[in-house]
Amino acid sequence: MADLDKARAVARPTVFTEPGALLYAGNCKDLLDASLEGKVTLSAWTRRGYPGRDLGDALPQVCSVGGWDATKPQDWGLKEHCNEGVKIAYLARGTLTLTLDGQRHELQEGQMFVVRPWQLHAFGDPFVAPSQIVWVLFDMGVRRPHEGWLWPDWIAWPERDQTRLTALLSKNEQPWYTASRDVARSFMDIAEVVATDNIADGETRLRLLISMMLLQFKNQLEAQQPALDHSLAASRRTVDIFLRRLWHALDDDWTLENMAAECNLSRTQFSKHCMSLTNMTPSRYLQMIRLEAARRMLSSNGKKSITQVAFDCGFSSSQYFATCFRKQFGISPTQLRVDSPVPGLAAF
Repeated sequence: MADLDKARAVARPTVFTEPGALLYAGNCKDLLDASLEGKVTLSAWTRRGYPGRDLGDALPQVCSVGGWDATKPQDWGLKEHCNEGVKIAYLARGTLTLTLDGQRHELQEGQMFVVRPWQLHAFGDPFVAPSQIVWVLFDMGVRRPHEGWLWPDWIAWPERDQTRLTALLSKNEQPWYTASRDVARSFMDIAEVVATDNIADGETRLRLLISMMLLQFKNQLEAQQPALDHSLAASRRTVDIFLRRLWHALDDDWTLENMAAECNLSRTQFSKHCMSLTNMTPSRYLQMIRLEAARRMLSSNGKKSITQVAFDCGFSSSQYFATCFRKQFGISPTQLRVDSPVPGLAAF
């Protein structure tokens, strides 16, 4: 890939990038605040707003490298979010509750895990336990399961080895692994370099250590011979993930064009997968879930007016919303509230 194309790929934002959104890549404020208050030691070199010391031009395509060290039980956790890159992390000490795509995992000392950009994950139960974790977060130019992974140029591997590691990590989503002794040692060496707080002197060594850790991890995966599932890296899965998470962004001004663009697919490809998954066109599916979300909101939340519910669910006017609602459910929004009263009922 040409350098300009690669630069564009790794510069793309992740899904739903507004602060506070479910898939906002910057949801690490609780960790930053805890470190500023002295509750946890954060030692990381970063870019793009991730908490830590700014990398500047060092370590291209690394969003964050380093870790935290929490010697006591914490009063914070990291809520469900996605990253802008592929995170490979190692739990050096303690325990850690990881929720990954809705599945809870209790990680123990010596285990490691991989989180991809499309995977929702959270740390804590709901708070973080005493633990030390070390990570490397790479921007691989990938935001969706079906896209190609672009390894940093400074990882000077033959293309066949990069392709093999990509397959092992993109078509196999085992949630966690017990780190080999070599992988564990490399992670601790990475943490040691970052702790020096000297980016200029530490960059070359970190390039070598990260490359070695990846090679050791690849060898570990090869030895385990995991079954690869090609559907995990298919465009159909990209659309499936988008449609399931569309519920969290109903008030966006969605069109067929920008839904397809969000999935990095053509309109034809997107529509074909949407029809296969839902038996509906994209516009019909969008309207259906907007109406269903509004029905649930009207039945359970009396503090919002019907007009506000309509706007929150992506309708441009309360009149159009009422027409669509009656057509879908055979009852008006007002009548639904009369039949399902909730405390503090709000009028139009």
